[in-house]
Order: sequence, then structure tokens, then C-alpha cells
Amino acid sequence: MPRFYFNLRRAHLHLVDKHGENCATLAEALEHGVVAILSLVAEEGRFRNWTAWAVDIQDQDRHPAATLPFTLVLKADRRRKS
Repeated sequence: MPRFYFNLRRAHLHLVDKHGENCATLAEALEHGVVAILSLVAEEGRFRNWTAWAVDIQDQDRHPAATLPFTLVLKADRRRKS
């Protein structure tokens, strides 16, 4: 099963995922990224300014696979709850 890496980014700050997660497909990796963002926001609080944050997903060879901006995920989550 392929391994994907979920790196946090905010402007010039990069927090590198050294371990990654096994996900069968990129779609599964995107779902994992969404859950990770929602969990982090729940832990750290909704009042923090998340607009500059994103999760950069890399494939098993550390090539860019997708980017999940926190604002996009949080906006979709708010719509889902409405």
C-alpha cells in the first residue's frame, strides 16, 4: 500500500511529516488530510487564525500530490453542518 506524507505549511514555516500514513489511493489520502485538519482545529481551537495554513500531501516518493488549504476544509465543514 502506498505511503503518503502530510506536511503542515504556513507561509515560510514547514512542519515535515517524517512517518506518513498508508493510504490505498490519493482519494483516501485526501480524506485522511481532511480528518487531520478537522482534528487539529478541534484540538487547537476554532479561534486561531487558520487562513494561512495548509496540508501539503506528498506521495511515497515525496512528490507533491495535493494541497488542502485549511480554509477550504473548514468552509466545507461549516456547509455540511448547516
